[in-house]
Amino acid sequence: MRVSLGLFAIFVSSALAAGPCDANTDSCRAVINASACFNEFLSNGSKNSILNCLAGTDGAGTPKDKMCACTGCVAPVMVTWLTKNNVCT
Repeated sequence: MRVSLGLFAIFVSSALAAGPCDANTDSCRAVINASACFNEFLSNGSKNSILNCLAGTDGAGTPKDKMCACTGCVAPVMVTWLTKNNVCT
């Protein structure tokens, strides 16, 4: 039981450190569902090709707004990419 609680605490603290992720919102579900598209363009795609993965998806706001509001829903490599490319600044 202690191991489970310890692992849960590590997971929660790392998720909170990465940013918000409310999977109950349309915007964050769109970000989660677009992960395969992100992976396709992440290594050599432009900022626009990544953000176009969210074009036409559910949720209010632009693709950039959706992505930046749900950074905790993406893998750490994506958070690094967002920071490096100044997407959410």
